[in-house]
Amino acid sequence: MGVVVPESATVEQRLREALRRGDLDGYLRALSDTHVLVFGSRRLADESINDPEAPLGLVRDLGGATRVFAVTPNQTVDPGPYLVYHAMTLRSMLRRCRPLTWQLVVNQGTDHEGRIPVKKLAAWVDQHPDEIRPLGDYGDRLTALDSWERTGPLATALACGAHLAVQNEVPWNAIGEVYNDYLADARLLRDGWQITDSGQWRAALEDLLGERSREQEPAADPAVVAAHLAAMRRDGITDPDSAGAAPPPGDAWFYGRAVNLARWAAATRLCDQDEAREEVLRVGSLAAERYRDWREFSAGYLLGRLLHFGDAERKQYYRPLRKVHRILCEDPASPWRTLSLADAAG
Repeated sequence: MGVVVPESATVEQRLREALRRGDLDGYLRALSDTHVLVFGSRRLADESINDPEAPLGLVRDLGGATRVFAVTPNQTVDPGPYLVYHAMTLRSMLRRCRPLTWQLVVNQGTDHEGRIPVKKLAAWVDQHPDEIRPLGDYGDRLTALDSWERTGPLATALACGAHLAVQNEVPWNAIGEVYNDYLADARLLRDGWQITDSGQWRAALEDLLGERSREQEPAADPAVVAAHLAAMRRDGITDPDSAGAAPPPGDAWFYGRAVNLARWAAATRLCDQDEAREEVLRVGSLAAERYRDWREFSAGYLLGRLLHFGDAERKQYYRPLRKVHRILCEDPASPWRTLSLADAAG
């Protein structure tokens, strides 16, 4: 009788058990429930930032044998100075890795390493068109990396960026070689933040964390603030009995973005991981001084974002934020359930 893999099993556990059984279908089903990170050329990635279909150097010729090397998200390692990661599904991998003459190598060197000829992979994808979770389906889920700590000052400081981590369905607890993937992260910094170098990143971080820059935010209409707070009391985001109390400071909106800005910079090599850690810890210390607990922090984040974008009627941003708030407050694995914000003070 085979080992029954629980529904809560990690992708790696499912891969390991499928490999033990010699079950290619089970192995590919496990891979189809996630995305994989494919090693590609950093030079080609930098050159193709404006062309989503440009070559990325994904197929590698080693002694006449062509292979595509990929890892599952929990198995990322430093790819070195010349390689970066590209997030793909099994289907998009087949589209981007032409010609189809290669072997897929998954999590090389582990006890669940898989080596799959591309013709078998393509046949399986054709036969299971609805099994593969598309990248567009990612979002609003709490995830964490097993290889990173979930306790201590750094983990607590990273939890200050958990709103965006849950929205993007990326691990909340890591500063790694990837956030989404190299090109997505680089495009986000360039297009969303106008950041293309380390100096611009450091200036943007200071804009988020400096008192003067936050004081320059436009004054909010008291009636709009009162309406937002009433909605948050009604939905249990803030204390239902807190009517008349001062609104939570909106600094959390800046702190949450600063945590993720440090993570994006590390993923795109605008800073090293040590510098990103220092900045995240700095954010955590500021948040622990400013807020009593995660509930107040989250209320400040929501209020700050609503006011920043002028969403006076809460049509565009409030409902998605409310959903993320509830995930973080209710999921037993949430850092907001297992950590005290005060721990970020170190």
